[in-house]
Amino acid sequence: MTDPVAARRAAIAAERERLARERERRRSRTPGGTSGFAQRKWRWLGVNGGEAVQTVVELLKDVEPLATLTDDQRATVQQALAGTPDRETLLPAVRAGLVELAPEAVLQHLRSLWAADVHWLNEAGLARCRVLCSTAPGLQLIGTRTRAVSGGPAFSLFVTAATRGAIPLPNAVLADVLPWSPLSVIDDLVDHGGLLPEDEPWEARGEEEALYLRARLAPRTVQPQEAERLGWEGFLRRRAFLSGETIVRQEPEDVWDLLYDVVRDVHLPSLDALDAALPRAQQIQLRDLKSGATHGQWSAETVRDRGLWKLMAALWRPSEAVEPWRSDFYALVALNRAYDLLRSGHLDKAGRQAKSFLQKQGQGPLSAEVMCEAYTIAAYVAAATSVSAETDRAARERLALAEEYAVKAAENGGPAAERNLAHVRTWKATPKNNRGPLTNPFLEVGLDHGAEGWEAHCRALYRHYEEQGDQAGQMRLNAAQDRLDEALRHESAFDVFFQVPLDRSRYVLPDAVPRQLVPALEPLARRTPLTSGAELESIRVRAAVELLDDFRSTAPHLDRHGPRS
Repeated sequence: MTDPVAARRAAIAAERERLARERERRRSRTPGGTSGFAQRKWRWLGVNGGEAVQTVVELLKDVEPLATLTDDQRATVQQALAGTPDRETLLPAVRAGLVELAPEAVLQHLRSLWAADVHWLNEAGLARCRVLCSTAPGLQLIGTRTRAVSGGPAFSLFVTAATRGAIPLPNAVLADVLPWSPLSVIDDLVDHGGLLPEDEPWEARGEEEALYLRARLAPRTVQPQEAERLGWEGFLRRRAFLSGETIVRQEPEDVWDLLYDVVRDVHLPSLDALDAALPRAQQIQLRDLKSGATHGQWSAETVRDRGLWKLMAALWRPSEAVEPWRSDFYALVALNRAYDLLRSGHLDKAGRQAKSFLQKQGQGPLSAEVMCEAYTIAAYVAAATSVSAETDRAARERLALAEEYAVKAAENGGPAAERNLAHVRTWKATPKNNRGPLTNPFLEVGLDHGAEGWEAHCRALYRHYEEQGDQAGQMRLNAAQDRLDEALRHESAFDVFFQVPLDRSRYVLPDAVPRQLVPALEPLARRTPLTSGAELESIRVRAAVELLDDFRSTAPHLDRHGPRS
């Protein structure tokens, strides 16, 4: 080049280009001075490429200052930092340093090594590291069915937590992880059947969490006071129902509201809602109970359950006489049927039902109180129907039968039964034409003997007859009302009438708590949210420390043809 200016400019440009190439070469080297020659040495330890070397150097910088390293181990680390790593002694020195680092630092370095393809773990450790370093371990474990991956307690718990309990926790590690596992992970195990009552996980937890876990796994061990501490509504409402207490209604209504409506209050329109709310076992019991009401046939266990009698009696509408000797339940149904027929004016049917008590066909005796009431109804029917007997002889025979029944009733019936017996004997001794009416006017108007508010009832009944154009009914009502008014003018008042029933409480079905239809105590529902990312990370950190047991003591198989950076 003849032009000196141009030559000088070209020289400057060439120097600038050389300096740029030199800067690029310096930038391509790692802080450890890993030239291409040094990187070839690192490949003897399974560290391929500048990025991988840089990752290892960062690890060595954290390990080198540790006071727990021996002099030989520190010398080995320093030698590696200088760019001449020793294939035989470096990995044991690195492991010795990692063991002393904080668990979070261990996880960070293992993640970095995994990302840089530095495989300083054995085959089993690499499989576990792949799971720990995955951004979606749950999908990896379940999606690829990697269920054979196993490890220490923390890693096993991590697998369980990552899959939300789908992969169970080995029983062998339960004792190790239960004291520190997040409660949400324990709930995952409970939900998937990975924890059972016999495992007693509450023994390893604090007082409040122990109570919560007992309520979830062994609810029958929880006491009422403990349930109140938990605010466990299901337990408390079930206990209130079984104790016969009046429960506070919820909105929307739950199974206990519906049980109270149907079983205790016999509100039949709620039957379908109760059927839908009951668990399967109790749902079957309810349907068996309803089907048995068609013919009044139930299992012996159902009939013995006094808490179901009110519902059974409400569902059953017998068209024929009920056999009272089958059991106490059938006796009460028969007695109520006889009285209802009597009060509705069906004297013949009431008499047939009452007489069924007088023909013993069952296995055991009925109570004296029930028999007194049955004899009283039979006596009343016999006396009341004597008026319509075809002949005087038949009328006298019916009155004689009425006296016989009244005598039986008076044996245990008290003062009312004795007055009834006196009425029958008075009627027998009085000539037919001189006798007054033998019926009870309360029964004639459809009321219990001595019922209050009978005047208002008679007025309402009179309006009903008037609307129906039933003049005969109006005449009967007027006659009955006149007899009631007249009785009030005498000292004996309503005692002048034949009293049925002797004691109305004897007809009442028991208001007991049923043994059937009551759902079993359900375990407390889960109250913890799904395992959070922070909780999963805390388990991952512990599992990373366990991986150090899988750290190799010798470098992996030499790959002299690995990639170069």
